[in-house]
Amino acid sequence: MTDRAGELKAAAEAIDPVALEEAKSAIATSCREYLRWADLFSRRLESLPDEKLHQFARALALTMLGHLPTRPGTCPFCIQYGQERSCRGCGYAATHGRCDEDDSAFSLFIEAFQELGRTIYQDTGRMCFSADEARHILPSCIQSSIEAFVQMEQALASASTLDLMQLKAQHLREMVDLIPVQLLSQEVAMRRQKVKSALRNYW
Repeated sequence: MTDRAGELKAAAEAIDPVALEEAKSAIATSCREYLRWADLFSRRLESLPDEKLHQFARALALTMLGHLPTRPGTCPFCIQYGQERSCRGCGYAATHGRCDEDDSAFSLFIEAFQELGRTIYQDTGRMCFSADEARHILPSCIQSSIEAFVQMEQALASASTLDLMQLKAQHLREMVDLIPVQLLSQEVAMRRQKVKSALRNYW
């Protein structure tokens, strides 16, 4: 085991089971909420006129991002060490920098993540792809996202804190990859790449 791996393992082992279960419960709730939205998106796509496909792609991407485990309530470290303890003793802060520091791993990630969301929201350009191609891409994106959220929820039950942090990092990468950037602007693709780069140090 490398020194870094040992540090992460020690940080994870210091988490109380109650904090771990609270984070897992919040993530599971978000997963189930997304699955309900995905079902609505699937049914709506069937009758959607071609001129609404770009707007649909934006809404789907934002919904995917909005249900990812990025909030403090989905992090066992924030639950255990935040608020009254003001991050004192937090193993994530010790290994990645405090989340409220400009150059910490989480701060760099969340800034890139928020910029990606802003860029998608403000994307008012036209699709480069035809409507037929978009109707091929979007169902595949929805189905793959459903599978990813189902797998995430199922993996939570037996996950240790170390497992959970690894699962979160993997889930974030998978879902960011599933954003239908082909149907959005070049800036969205660029912002997505910045998020993927920042995720290398997420855990």
